[in-house]
Amino acid sequence: MKEKFEVIDIGSQMMKLKVNRSSGCHSCSVSSGCGTGILSKYFDNYSAFNKPLQNGVVVGDMIVLEISPKELFYRGFQLYILPILLLFVGGLLGGAIYPEHELWQIILAFICFFAYLLLIKYFVK
Repeated sequence: MKEKFEVIDIGSQMMKLKVNRSSGCHSCSVSSGCGTGILSKYFDNYSAFNKPLQNGVVVGDMIVLEISPKELFYRGFQLYILPILLLFVGGLLGGAIYPEHELWQIILAFICFFAYLLLIKYFVK
């Protein structure tokens, strides 16, 4: 997967890149009643992030970054599938530890879910 990014700022060792989000929400006929369409009106239509500085790059340049399909699948699995799996694992663990207390099973399920989200936020770059 390839995407074009615009260089919007250059620091000493990092450059800040901006990419416009591609979305079908503007062309969909139900965007006024859709949650995603409503929320897209309140947020920026682009994402910005930092990458290491490349030689010869100046502000305003367009650069192309590519991610392999294998890496894209791996990151998607980490961000979407594993949290849901850990929600179920936490529920099963809660069922094994507290078989007669459904509230504790639910609590352990959400603890596993949110613990994984925190791990993703802080340890996966």
